[in-house]
Amino acid sequence: MDILKSNKEDGYVKLRIENEDDLWYLKDIISEGDVMKAFTQRTKLDGREKKATTLKLEAEKVEYQENRLRVTGEITQGDEDIEMGYHTFNLEPGKEFELWKDFSEESWKRLQEAESHRCYRVLFVLVQKGEADFYVVEESGIKNLSKIDVNIPGKLYSDQIDSGDFHNQVTEVIKRSSRDVDNIVLCGPGFEKNKIKNMLEDETLEKTFVQDTSVTGMTGLNEAIKRGALDKVVESSRISEESEVVEEVMEALREDENVSYGEPVDDLVIQGAVEKLVLTAKTYRNQPELARKTEEMGGEVQIVHTDHEAGERIDNFGGKAAILRYHPG
Repeated sequence: MDILKSNKEDGYVKLRIENEDDLWYLKDIISEGDVMKAFTQRTKLDGREKKATTLKLEAEKVEYQENRLRVTGEITQGDEDIEMGYHTFNLEPGKEFELWKDFSEESWKRLQEAESHRCYRVLFVLVQKGEADFYVVEESGIKNLSKIDVNIPGKLYSDQIDSGDFHNQVTEVIKRSSRDVDNIVLCGPGFEKNKIKNMLEDETLEKTFVQDTSVTGMTGLNEAIKRGALDKVVESSRISEESEVVEEVMEALREDENVSYGEPVDDLVIQGAVEKLVLTAKTYRNQPELARKTEEMGGEVQIVHTDHEAGERIDNFGGKAAILRYHPG
């Protein structure tokens, strides 16, 4: 994302969307009550045709659709010859718009991250005998690409696939996908992943890494990320950072240290007892005052998303957890 103009004190920014990852960031930055201004198409008063014009609206609904972000609200400023009422801005790569909002430290930090982040696509291949799972990991989340599952018994029969055919199927998927990703990580228990690696062409092999995991599937993918596989190929990844802060919370729980989660966190924030507040993106949108109050009290706020295992754990805790400076008696 390109920040064309900004004034934090006035709560104003002018932005240009550069790619689809920017939309993922914006869904957590734009919220109800924000004011936006953008060039768009709007029906004229005579109802016969649409006019290219610039409108201002107050956001009421934000809908993320991967390749675009739909922001709907009531028009607050527009030309005299256009219909007023409600309008939707379709934000897509290449679009410029202006935004006025009461920025919290967390939302301002997210904006700076969006400007500096590096786009990446990493293909994770989790393989064991006769089974392979393919996932694409991006800043905006994890996509389940495909699965290969065949029966390879110890003694082969004529109607059953042999291990060579299985390995060829896996390498063919990797070959087709390699041109669209930055790196490839081969994971899984045992030696199957090494057999696959040995079959790859040099060009693909140059961006391929190997990571041991105890299982395959989504559980194996989460294990690989926790073991640092994503960090090996990406300098800074949102999923790794979020997983790390959730692990900090879990470690505090295991050690019975100053930590809390769920509804009690609300009162602890008010008391100024929270050193680090961890919220799911949904909770942050629904209770922005928690983040703002924590920051006012000198605490740190971390937003996590539920598109990976670590974020789901915080969601299961009621969408919020806190590492405390002290535990009130």
